[in-house]
Amino acid sequence: MDRPKAPATNGVPETETTVHPLAIVEDPGSLGRGVRVSAGAMVAAGSDLADGVLVGPGVVVEPGVRVGAGTRLLTGTVLHSGVQVGASCSVGPYAVLGGEPMDTAFKGEPSGVVVEDGVSVREFVTIHRATGEGALTRVGAGTLVMSYVHVSHNTVVGRRCVLTAGAQLGGHSLIGDRANVGSSSLLHQFCRVGPHAMFGAASAANQDVLPFAMARGNPAKHYRLNSVGLKRSGIEGDRYRGIEAALRAVRRRDTVLLEELAAESDDARLLRDFLQTTKRGVARFVGGA
Repeated sequence: MDRPKAPATNGVPETETTVHPLAIVEDPGSLGRGVRVSAGAMVAAGSDLADGVLVGPGVVVEPGVRVGAGTRLLTGTVLHSGVQVGASCSVGPYAVLGGEPMDTAFKGEPSGVVVEDGVSVREFVTIHRATGEGALTRVGAGTLVMSYVHVSHNTVVGRRCVLTAGAQLGGHSLIGDRANVGSSSLLHQFCRVGPHAMFGAASAANQDVLPFAMARGNPAKHYRLNSVGLKRSGIEGDRYRGIEAALRAVRRRDTVLLEELAAESDDARLLRDFLQTTKRGVARFVGGA
């Protein structure tokens, strides 16, 4: 039996664009098919909203903003000029994207924020645009950004990450794919959290957190392999044991063994390259290594 179609809201077909009488849309041509604009929202001329976008009550969309198909902009959210949001995202309520960077080097140059497809940005999140003409702050596809997170200027967050409630990321920081940043944690500017890493709740780091590892504390120190995160990502068997051996070599400062492992494994090579490209140094292990 065919699944019945959901009834159209208020008798309006889903493909028809609707603008509430108390909303302001400066250029109706900026709206794709099936866009719904709620009471009190303001959509400026020069923006571009793709098909099926929901603009909630009190939302502000400034000129130059681009929003992908099926994305929901929830109550009170503000998208400043220079923001690009991908398809199938959820933003808000009361999130602010594209605010000016809190950086004395910023001189008003045009820059932006890119939020890739399938990202969930929860209530009261702030994501600031970058310092430097044409530079970007970026949040990767499939990432969950929980309430009250702050993503500073020029930060790059990888794909499928979790930024837990209250996490604060300093400017120019880098979060690798599938990393988890714990609640109320603080990451110093120019620091990195490697792919598949777990940076623990209420921690503070002024040095890099290694890929595949778990670090916590203030200052943060490495404890062990992020075994739960790796298994959730489907990393097991020989690959898991190879990562375990590579991290052990790093902990023991056995550069010869790490090079041998890197010659045979992409994961070990990632660890080696991460060490070789650090700008602020790497957080110590518990025990001092």
